[in-house]
Amino acid sequence: MSSRRLLILLPFVIVSLMYHWPGRSLYRSGPASISTSPETTTLISSLNSTSRTLVVARLKDEDVSWIQQNLPDIRTAIYVVDDSSAEYHVPRNKGHEAMAYLTYIIDHYDSLPDVSIYIHSDRVTWHNNDLLDSDLVKMITRLNSDRVIREGYFPLRCHLQPGCSDNLHLNRTDANSHKPEETVIKNVWRELHPVDPIPATLSAPCCGQFAVSRTSILAFPLSQYLAWREWILRTDLDDVVSGRIWEYTWHYIFSAKANFCPDCHRCYCDGYGVCFESKAALDTWFALDTIRKKAEDEYREWKETPKREESAVEEQNSIYEQSIHNMKEELDRLKEKAIARGDHPMNRRIALDS
Repeated sequence: MSSRRLLILLPFVIVSLMYHWPGRSLYRSGPASISTSPETTTLISSLNSTSRTLVVARLKDEDVSWIQQNLPDIRTAIYVVDDSSAEYHVPRNKGHEAMAYLTYIIDHYDSLPDVSIYIHSDRVTWHNNDLLDSDLVKMITRLNSDRVIREGYFPLRCHLQPGCSDNLHLNRTDANSHKPEETVIKNVWRELHPVDPIPATLSAPCCGQFAVSRTSILAFPLSQYLAWREWILRTDLDDVVSGRIWEYTWHYIFSAKANFCPDCHRCYCDGYGVCFESKAALDTWFALDTIRKKAEDEYREWKETPKREESAVEEQNSIYEQSIHNMKEELDRLKEKAIARGDHPMNRRIALDS
């Protein structure tokens, strides 16, 4: 085994041993106390009296059976953007999910639920929340409707990157291939928001999935939503660009903030009931998870490299596998504690004051 590989592997082994040394834990003095009084033992992931509708933008060849299978009790409006004969359809497949979202609001303006949840068709994808296994079923199940109603607007993604902060610079003139909307959004701002000054920057967690209260939607007249949808229909901008403009417009409309970058710890705790002891404890979890991912990448590279001594290969494989296993085990343990802590409303409220 090369010294380079030993040097690279060493941090993974040390971290693994550190986290599994007898009596050792990320919480040296034990986890924060969890309220168990009768009045605080009820989950508030959703309010029983709160009406909710899941608004989905999908293509006709995309499978969304996971929604009915796992979320049978939530009302749905699944817009098939490329099928004009579908029950829920759009005037034209343009503007990505924005066309479906705006069409839902227009179609249901007089019968909106307390909370509307806008999502893509994929159950699991990279831009969902890591601590909920990037799984929309878990995110929707644990979503705290009370927070949505209280705040008016809630981006489903708790992670700030990509999208925060200072994501789009509206005065930028040189093209950025990763942000094709950046150089044109200033030019169309007046068309979308005629009386609002042009902000210097626009920022929000990506990627076009969020929840909004009925009150926030009704703050604008129906005619405004019709005008916004008409803008998508008539714009000459590429479909990708117009869709990306709307991805970073929703938060501005419903929060009146150009830069909307909520604290990740509060988002997870108050929004989903995943409550780590502190922001630092959450950061530590992410740091360990990053090390785990790097270890897995290194292990894959190691297995693809030609080797000669079978005994050395078996030993190295064992070191990698044990280190990765230990880190996964510790990550799961800490996450389970955070979820147990967040199952109690009092602990969620504490996060708002931290």
